[in-house]
Amino acid sequence: MVHVAVLFFAHVTLFSGFALLLSAIPRPFRAVYLYCYLAVLLTFGGFLGSVYSLTLADGVVISGGNLLYGAFMVTSVLFVLAERDIFVLRRIVQLVVLVNVFVLSLSVLASRTLGAPGVVNQLGVPVGLFETSSFLIVLGGGMIVLELTFMAFVFEATKARIHSAVGIRITYLVIFVAVLCFDGLAFPIVAFGPSPETVAAAVGSLSGKLLTAVAYGLVVVSFSLIFQRRFSAYLDERVFSWRALLSPSGAILRDMERKDAQLAKARGRLAHSAELASLGYAVIDVKADRVVECDAIYADMHGLEREVLMAMPPSQIIETLIAEEDRKAVRDLIGAFSIEGKRALELRHITPDGSVRSLRKIYAPLPHEPGLTGSMIEVVGQDITEARLLQEQLFRSQKAEALGRLTGGVAHDFNNLLAVILGNLELHVLETEPAEREILIRNCIAATKRGADLTRSMLSFAQQAPLEPKIVNVNDIIEDLGRMTNRVLPASIEIAMDLRPNMPRVRVDPGMVESAVLNLILNARDAMPQGGRIEIKTTLVATENNRDERHPGELPPGRYLVLSVIDTGQGIAREKLPRIFEPFFTTKSPGAGSGLGLAMIDGFMRQSGGVVQVASVQGEGTQFDLYFPAVSDPTNASTSTQKYLEAQREMSKKTILLVEDDTDLRASLSKALSFSGHDVMEAADAEAALASFLASDHVDLVLTDVILPGPMQGPALLQALREHRPFLPAIVMSGNMTDQVAQTGSPQAEDIRLSKPIELAVLLDAIKQAFAVRPPSP
Repeated sequence: MVHVAVLFFAHVTLFSGFALLLSAIPRPFRAVYLYCYLAVLLTFGGFLGSVYSLTLADGVVISGGNLLYGAFMVTSVLFVLAERDIFVLRRIVQLVVLVNVFVLSLSVLASRTLGAPGVVNQLGVPVGLFETSSFLIVLGGGMIVLELTFMAFVFEATKARIHSAVGIRITYLVIFVAVLCFDGLAFPIVAFGPSPETVAAAVGSLSGKLLTAVAYGLVVVSFSLIFQRRFSAYLDERVFSWRALLSPSGAILRDMERKDAQLAKARGRLAHSAELASLGYAVIDVKADRVVECDAIYADMHGLEREVLMAMPPSQIIETLIAEEDRKAVRDLIGAFSIEGKRALELRHITPDGSVRSLRKIYAPLPHEPGLTGSMIEVVGQDITEARLLQEQLFRSQKAEALGRLTGGVAHDFNNLLAVILGNLELHVLETEPAEREILIRNCIAATKRGADLTRSMLSFAQQAPLEPKIVNVNDIIEDLGRMTNRVLPASIEIAMDLRPNMPRVRVDPGMVESAVLNLILNARDAMPQGGRIEIKTTLVATENNRDERHPGELPPGRYLVLSVIDTGQGIAREKLPRIFEPFFTTKSPGAGSGLGLAMIDGFMRQSGGVVQVASVQGEGTQFDLYFPAVSDPTNASTSTQKYLEAQREMSKKTILLVEDDTDLRASLSKALSFSGHDVMEAADAEAALASFLASDHVDLVLTDVILPGPMQGPALLQALREHRPFLPAIVMSGNMTDQVAQTGSPQAEDIRLSKPIELAVLLDAIKQAFAVRPPSP
C-alpha cells in the first residue's frame, strides 16, 4: 500500500502545489490563471473523478472525485485569501454556474447524439450515463456555492473574534476540514437518497474524505505561513459581507467609486488642514537608522528638500540640525522607542541657512505592520517659531505692564533711599563726633545696598540679570516685597502675611524670589476681579521617602522652607492643572494676557533645588507652594568689615589698570584701590587704556567697564591687550551684565564679572580670584 499512499500525496502535491504557484503570481495575471485553473478542475473533475479511486487501507478509499473536489475548494480559498476581494467569491460562483451550464449542455448533446446514425460509440458508453449525471452536476455545483459562501462567512466571523494568528490558523483548518467532510456525507445522501445502504456507504468512506480534507487544509495553513504579508492583510480587512455578495456588481462598483471619491476628498481636506496648521509627518526606522517616509511640509520645516531629508540618517539629523542642548532629549526618546503612548518635545533646529526654528514634535511607536521591521516611530512636527516669538512678546508685554505699575512705587522707594543717603551725608559734614560720623556713614552704605538690591530685583523680574544665589532669610525678602505689592493691588484685595519666626535660611537668588512671588500675586489679582484675599505665609516641613504628606511630589528627603501664596479667587479647573506649567498654556481668555507665566517660576525652583506645587478648587481659590531646601550653615558670602580686613591683609601690592568712563565712579574706585595698597593707572576709554598699557612696564590686572565710549568696548579692549599679554588677569564690571554683554560681546570664561555698585571687600575678593585663575606673568 506504500505506493498507493505515495500516489495519494503526489495527487495532493500536484493540485495544491499548482494552486500555490499560481497564488504567487503578481496581479493582475494571478486572477486570470487561477480562474482558468478552477475552470479546468470543474470541467474535467467529474470525468476524472469517475475513472479511478485509491485504496490506502481497508475501509480507507479516496475517489478521484474527492481529490478533484478538494483541489477545487483549496484553490478557491487561496484565491479569496490572496485577492482579498468580494468579487472573487462572486466570480467563482459565476464560474461554477457557467461551467455547470456548459457540462449540462454537453451532456444533453452527447445523450441526444450518441445513438444517432453515423455516431460511433467506441467505448460503449451507455446513453443513460449522461442523463443521470445531469442531476449530480447541478447538485455538486449548488453544494460548492453554498459551502464556499458558508466558509467565507465563518472565516470573516472568526478573524473578528480571534486576535491570535495561531488561533486563526487552527480555526481555519478545522472549518475547512469540517466543510469538506460534510460535503462527503451530504452529497451521496442527497444524490441517492437516505437509504440505510447509502448512509452506511457514506459513513464508511468518511475516513478517506477526512484524510483528503486534512491534507488540503494543511495547504491553507501553508499559504498563511508562506505568504504572511498577504494573510495579515486579509486579516486586517473586511472582505466578505452578505450585502456585497448579493448586491448587483454595478451597484457595488458605484458604491466603491463613491467611497473612493469621499475618501479622496477627505484626504485632500486633511492634507489641506495639515498644510494650514504646518503639520508635517515622517516615519523613522530606529534600528535601520533611516527615514522611511516624510512629506514636503516636514522637510521644509527643517529647511531641506524632501529627497535630501529622506537621504539623511536620523542620527545625522540629530547631530547636524538639532541644537546641541536639545540633542540628548531626542537621543533618549528614540532609544526608548518601544515605550507605549506618545511623547512631545519642543526642539530648536538650526537650518542649513543658519536660521533657528522652534519645532514641536510628537513621537509615537508605530504598530507593527507586515514588511516593516517593528522598530518604527512616527513623528508629527509643527513649526511653532512664530508662535514662540509671539508668546515671548506677549509675556514681555505682560511684564512691561507690571513694570509700568511698579514704576511709581519703585521711584518712591528709590527716592526714600536717596533721601536717607543725602540726609546722612549732610549730617556727616556737620557732625564733629567720630562715633556719630561712623554711624552716619554706615547708614549711607546700608541704603546704597538696598538700592542695589532694588535694581537687581527689577532686572530679575525683567529676566535681564543672571542668577546670583545667596544664603538669605526669605521672611526679610517677603517683608520688603510687601511695600511694593501694596501699590500694585487694588483696594478691594486684602493682603495678609503669616511669616513664621526663626525660619531656616535658604540659598536662592533673592531677586528671582521677589519676581516669582510678584508673578503669583499678579495672577491672584487677575483671578479676583471682584476683590478677595491673598495670604503669603512661610512654614517649615520635613519630607521622608520623597513625599510630603500635604503636598506629595518629587522631593528628596530633608528640611524645606515652604513659601505659600494663597488666594480666594476663581480657581483652576481640575483638567487644566497638569498643564499650567507648560510655556504656552494659559487659563486666561484671549487678549487677557500671555498666561500665568509659571514656566519661569518652575524653572527657577528646579534650578534652586526645589519644586513648585499647586492645589486649586474651582470657585474657592488656589494655593501655590514654593519648596526651598533649607541650608544648615547660615553663613553668607555677603561682605563684612572682617572680610574686608582679611582681604586687605592677604592681598600683596599690585598695579591695576582701571578703565571707567564715569569720572566720579573712576575716582571712587581708584581711591578705594589705592587705600587698599594697590597702584592704580586710570583711563576713561579703551584707546587711552591701550596706550597706557603699552607705555607701562608692568600691569598686573585690568579692571574695566563693559560699555566704554568710542568704538572699542570692554571685551574688545581685553582681547587687544591679550595680544601682548595672553594670560593677563581681568575683571569686567557693569550695571546690567546680561544686556550689555549681548551688545558688546562676551568676555572670556576665566574673567571675573561684577555688577555695579561694587563693595570694596567684594572687589578685593574678585582681584584675589582673578590672580588665582590667571597668575600674573613674572
